[in-house]
Order: sequence, then C-alpha cells, then structure tokens
Amino acid sequence: MAIKFSTLDERRVILIAIDGALDADQVEEMRRQSVELAGETGITNVVFDLRGLTSLANGDPAAIVDLGNGYKTQNIPFWANTAILMPVDQRAFEQMELLHEIEISRGRGLLEYVESVDEAVAWFEEMDGRVRSSVASGRSA
Repeated sequence: MAIKFSTLDERRVILIAIDGALDADQVEEMRRQSVELAGETGITNVVFDLRGLTSLANGDPAAIVDLGNGYKTQNIPFWANTAILMPVDQRAFEQMELLHEIEISRGRGLLEYVESVDEAVAWFEEMDGRVRSSVASGRSA
C-alpha cells in the first residue's frame, strides 16, 4: 500500500493518491495528515485518487462502518470540498461507496465522484462560484 500526498499549488488542490490495500489505521492517519496539510497550506479542495485501491479495511463491513462513524473525530472541516476518482477494482469501489454513505450521513461536507483531476478542478471552481454568488446576494451557500 502506498499513500502519496502532493499539492497542486497553481490549482489550489491537495492530491492524495492511494494504491493497494488500505487498513483502518492507515485511513485514520491519512485523515490526520490531510487535515494537517490543509491547515499548513490553506487549501481546502482535496482530490482522492483511489483508482489503484484494492481493498479498504480488508473488506470488513463492520470496520468500514466504524471508519465512517469515526469521520467526525478527525476534525475534517465541513466546508472542505472533496473530489474522488473511485477505485477500478469493483470490490474496493463498493467498499468506498459504503464508507462515503456513512460519512455523509454523519455530516461529511461536499463530495463528488469525478473521472479526472481536471474534472475535479472544474467542480471546485463551480462550487467556489456558487459560494461567491450566494455571498454576494446575501444567501448562504
């Protein structure tokens, strides 16, 4: 398993690429590092490239539920935008869908499945435009 963090400074994006199997401890550490990197850089748009993910928490549904339930304890900002390139492996894809469903039900912020980093950046720009428009008109986003 490999987790690679990088920043696309010109696009104001944190990119996290994951290959191989990911266990629960690694997910928690990745979340912690993500929050730390966002705090250091001020970047709140995050792309997770999960195309190489082969397994989450050994495919154990109870462990995946626990990870989803523990999402809020990681102090991930609600206002962070997250774009996800989903796993190619069908089993890992289903495991991530379950995790995201639980996280969303626990108050996860905006999340969008995308096909490329460029599509993610376009979505971030769209969300930024909506927020600016809402602020300018006095509405909340």
